[in-house]
Amino acid sequence: MPAGIPGASLEAVPEVREVEVADGVVALVNGDGGAGQSNSVLLLGEPVTVVDTMLLPEMAAAIPAALERRGRRPGLVVNTHIHTDHIGGNLLFDDVPIVAHPRTVAGMRKMIGERGLPALLAKVMPGFATRLADWDSVAAEPVPPDGIERALPSGAKVLEFTDTHSAADLAVWLPAQKVLVSGDLCFAGVTPLAVHGRVSRWRTALDRLIALQPAAVVPGHGVPAGIGALHDLADYFDRVLAAARLAHAEELPAETVWSSFDPGPAAGWLEPERTLVNIQVALAEMTGKPFEGEHRVRQGQHSPHSH
Repeated sequence: MPAGIPGASLEAVPEVREVEVADGVVALVNGDGGAGQSNSVLLLGEPVTVVDTMLLPEMAAAIPAALERRGRRPGLVVNTHIHTDHIGGNLLFDDVPIVAHPRTVAGMRKMIGERGLPALLAKVMPGFATRLADWDSVAAEPVPPDGIERALPSGAKVLEFTDTHSAADLAVWLPAQKVLVSGDLCFAGVTPLAVHGRVSRWRTALDRLIALQPAAVVPGHGVPAGIGALHDLADYFDRVLAAARLAHAEELPAETVWSSFDPGPAAGWLEPERTLVNIQVALAEMTGKPFEGEHRVRQGQHSPHSH
């Protein structure tokens, strides 16, 4: 059911819908999952845990509202990775422990408050440009994945991946419910963006997630789905890697192979232009040359924009 966001105009902030994924698991699905519209997840065990906090406090206001309707209060916040569209609502939880992978926190501490960050965010997410003019957040506390797992509701498992979608990505596996909270390791109906990780490692990570045989997957972007979302994303990355191999073997520019790219099950996904960037990233991996596109990230730096 829709969750209203106080003070937000529908033109600037998308609707956030509540989806009961399983007993004690609620997905807060943010708009259509496009740029800047990432999901949050509520785990209603003890402690009540919020996984990711969206881009803006106006969006994230749906989180305490959903909990209040259930007579619950948050006891823990987990940020799955560094991207701003997953941490912008941290400001609403100043009295709640917020934790993340140590590599994620190291990047957050450099990124938050950086001069020029709001202008960059506005360029990447022009639909929210006005609201991003003073974007801010608070960094999580660094906790190793096994420590985060101990802090989660009983039975929840933390899965760690590095240099996949970002420098460090966490997923939460709920074996009793067979629910996978994937963060941005899975997109559903939205083209992913691998610019801050490695296409090949992300593709390998998907095999690990598929092996869990989840009954439900809550993606970082898009609506909750079944295991088919993981298979479709794996198929998409197989096609991206094949296109990059062709470009490398034939010494073709990425734009040439992109022009004839067959997306397969990904046809119709939002943000299809990201495929060119993904091919460029995969090609850079194969050639050993740093990716130097619009979203280039220099070694040792963490780019802040959303994916």
